[in-house]
Amino acid sequence: MNTYRPTQYPNYWMVVLKFLILILGLYLSAVVLSKVFTWVFAIAFFLIRLIVLVGVSFLVLHFFLKLLFRIDLLQIVIGKRFSRR
Repeated sequence: MNTYRPTQYPNYWMVVLKFLILILGLYLSAVVLSKVFTWVFAIAFFLIRLIVLVGVSFLVLHFFLKLLFRIDLLQIVIGKRFSRR
């Protein structure tokens, strides 16, 4: 059995072509993903900002109601479901 295989010399034009296709593919993926991630991050930051705004306004309202009128807003909203027995 003959296991000798002659070494093949690399075709430099094919290596250059594959390298250019790789660079082009990376560039196109960067362009497409930049547009996608722009929308994803915009929506995520909007939702985070909205959640923080609602949470902080709820806590400030709770604080002023408790301070001025002695009304416990957390007890009204949450109730006794989450309190210890």
